[in-house]
Amino acid sequence: MSEHVFTLSNGLKLGYSEYGDPRGEVAFYFHGWPSSHVQGSLFDEPAKKHGMRLICPDRPGIGLSDFQPKRKLADWSTTLQELAAHVGADNYHVIGWSGGGPYVLLTALKLPKRLLSATIICGAPPLKFLGDRQMFWLYRFMIQLRRFFPTLLGLVLRLGGVAAKGSPEKAPLCWLMRLLGPEDRRVLLQPGIFDVVRAATLGALDRGPRHVIADADIYLTEWGFEVSQINFPIRFWHGKEDRNIAWTYTKQISELIPQAETRWTEIDGHYSLPITHAEKIILAALQKE
Repeated sequence: MSEHVFTLSNGLKLGYSEYGDPRGEVAFYFHGWPSSHVQGSLFDEPAKKHGMRLICPDRPGIGLSDFQPKRKLADWSTTLQELAAHVGADNYHVIGWSGGGPYVLLTALKLPKRLLSATIICGAPPLKFLGDRQMFWLYRFMIQLRRFFPTLLGLVLRLGGVAAKGSPEKAPLCWLMRLLGPEDRRVLLQPGIFDVVRAATLGALDRGPRHVIADADIYLTEWGFEVSQINFPIRFWHGKEDRNIAWTYTKQISELIPQAETRWTEIDGHYSLPITHAEKIILAALQKE
């Protein structure tokens, strides 16, 4: 992994990491929530193997990137254009996992002529439109804290950061692991995998919970566009055992997008799908499958 920071036209610094093949086709990877650029390392080997230069930016306020007050989802298209110019990419792929999904949708709407492909893995839905009933109960709990007890949510996130430093096979992390499906637990306990997920999460929390909460606020507000306006092929991947974000959200969203393609797996969850099928996801994006 190589880490970089550059200054945007608004004066703020944007950080990113690079994985895969430095001479390959450029793909921008949008990390989940709460996570950071480190998450992209889970795709390093298949990206390197199949000729993809994977560039993973931290969103404003996360990891290496400066906080941007009053940020909206729509601001991302300008940020991405500046990042693309900085790394010398005229055309590129975009891939988003979980909380990175909405950023793929926005890019497909605003910058379709620049795109080579668009992929969403277990993507976050427009909660203002579809509601949160199909979300993981822990996410619903945090949404309620955000609405009524934001200070308490900050404390919960701080405690989560402390807990994340422990072993997934011991309390309190093992309690959370039991809430996941069997495939998610199996994959996360593989050597090195949990270490990456942990590092990516802690990278998000390094600058404090206020910035992580601001990043989450994007999902709770109006996105400023209708997904039905997107006229670019979107490839969705979702596991039917995903307990974090129900696959039915992706079904609802994909039915609104004229050129959507859906790929379901019967046994995968929120973590096992992208990790287990990373090579298939990369190959499909590159149209090499």
